[in-house]
Amino acid sequence: MSATTLLRIAGTLALVQYAAHAFLFITARPKHGAEEASVVDAMKSGHFKFGSRAKSYWDMYFGYGLLAILTGIVEVALLWLMASWPASSAPAARSMISVLLAFNILHAGLVWHYFSFPAPVLFDALIVVCLAWALVVR
Repeated sequence: MSATTLLRIAGTLALVQYAAHAFLFITARPKHGAEEASVVDAMKSGHFKFGSRAKSYWDMYFGYGLLAILTGIVEVALLWLMASWPASSAPAARSMISVLLAFNILHAGLVWHYFSFPAPVLFDALIVVCLAWALVVR
């Protein structure tokens, strides 16, 4: 299989992964009872000065979730752009593939450690396989 095909597969997997994350994150509502709802309410109600403005923990939580989505969009764009690079760009492509390979390995580890949610880890594992394979054939 060519590096171009592998990078496009990895990009498609990343697109599905981050689209699902975006949908689930933006539409999430407390569903596990009063205790969960009270935690969310507490995160939203307490404000403190952070930088030059008053922020709540909810502002930071939600902002970080949006940053995770943005990171995914950047990864998808990079994978699709690299897939169209000519063979003469192999050294640069290998460097970028290596960075994204490390990113996905670390992402999988952090997701598993902090969220114990297997679906994104599975996507990361499939992306890692595609990237490692692309690194070999590029």
